Amino acid sequence: MSFFEQIKPSIKSKWLDYYENNQEWLKLLMDSGEFVATPDGGRRPQGSVVMGAVSSLEPRLAEILYHFFLVHANFDTVVDVIGLNFDPAAELANLTASGASAKPVVAPLPQVSVPAE
Repeated sequence: MSFFEQIKPSIKSKWLDYYENNQEWLKLLMDSGEFVATPDGGRRPQGSVVMGAVSSLEPRLAEILYHFFLVHANFDTVVDVIGLNFDPAAELANLTASGASAKPVVAPLPQVSVPAE
């Protein structure tokens, strides 16, 4: 199984969670014309917005994005390659209707003690 196939479910879940938590401003952005039509007949934020969000949420993806853009891949092409070229609002509605959860199971960050000065 390829690297992308291994992390696609995690990326999709994290993107849907991000979209769900930020949909107010993302919808305003898309309503102002900053969107891409999706193959499912919906719309999503432009690729630069999607890539910015998922690269901060999935460190394994962030490590290799540099190489994608060295070969001048555009944001929307990369969004398609990693499986995020769908309408997130429609996908969340489908998940809600089926009783599924979009939120990934994420282990809590380890506690770090900060030395007192």
